[in-house]
Amino acid sequence: MTGTVLILIGGSMATVVGGLWAAFKYRRKPRCSGCGVPLDTQNDSRAHIIPNALGGRLAPKGIICRSCNTTLGNVADNALIDAFGVWPTLLDIPRQQGQNPTKTIDTRNGHRVRVKADGSSTKVDVQYDVAVIPEGHSIQISAGDMKTIRQLLLKAAKEFPQFDPTMAEGHARTIQDQGDQFKLNLDFSPQAVFGGVSTAIWLYLFLKTNRSFMDWKSLLAYITNAQNQGGQLRYFVEGLPGLRGPQIDLGHKLIVRSVPATGELIAYVEILGILKVGGIFAKSPRPGFALEHIYVHDVRQETDRSNEFSIDGAEFDRQDWKTVGLSPADAIALRAHFRKALEIFIHYYQQRFRATPSA
Repeated sequence: MTGTVLILIGGSMATVVGGLWAAFKYRRKPRCSGCGVPLDTQNDSRAHIIPNALGGRLAPKGIICRSCNTTLGNVADNALIDAFGVWPTLLDIPRQQGQNPTKTIDTRNGHRVRVKADGSSTKVDVQYDVAVIPEGHSIQISAGDMKTIRQLLLKAAKEFPQFDPTMAEGHARTIQDQGDQFKLNLDFSPQAVFGGVSTAIWLYLFLKTNRSFMDWKSLLAYITNAQNQGGQLRYFVEGLPGLRGPQIDLGHKLIVRSVPATGELIAYVEILGILKVGGIFAKSPRPGFALEHIYVHDVRQETDRSNEFSIDGAEFDRQDWKTVGLSPADAIALRAHFRKALEIFIHYYQQRFRATPSA
């Protein structure tokens, strides 16, 4: 804006500048990248690109309204969270907001156990068995916590007036079933994870480029197709070709890079170092522009380590991105890969409670 323009418009400089600034602010007011509604303090929301429940830290505002954010949660993100089952609690994955919730787990011996993020566990099963014996009655009571035990003891006292609940509580003892094991699994099927991965890519692209690359209707269709048929997403079991950087045991990665010669936009999402999914997110009918963004978060250290990573362009560009990795149809190879992933999580869990050697 020049002095000449101000003179031609007329009015005082303060008035003209104020008026133009107000118009500029009005044009720049952010809108929801989903439904297009103007965003304000009432309807704006934090868009956790990787869900908070999985330790995601990128949570920008000014991208999506509460309503559309809820929609993405319902159609994609909640399934992605459920895919990891009880593992965020067992590993006590650091969250940006809140604490990991207590989870109920079935055991191989047919029990149910309530496990907290600190590693403590109690049985959920309640036993109250009364049997007739020559001396009268035998009562067997067990529960996962003393509060429930006391309630059952009071129940017995009402049923048998001669029963002394205080004396019985004094004889109560804690029993650990060392031979039992948790029944644990992971569900990394397309129905469980491809929707959340698609959402993460879409939000990350908007954060880095201020472009959505596909409108809301197209995004929801892309999510549905990815969940039902896999779309163009594949399991990059060996990681992203061309990515260079240090080993991070528990980490998140979000990477988008274009191949200008083909017009392909390649996206890669890695969650907790275990789930690795990528593929062609968009494609231009003509040669595209150069684009590259890398985000890496060390979940254990709670630090951004993006600047430690780079991409070998020559290796990246020579890939046939339609065939990199495994498709959902590669069932045998994927089962082996996911079994290994589960073993890695089990190792992390055991390592978490392993006694520290004395000096």
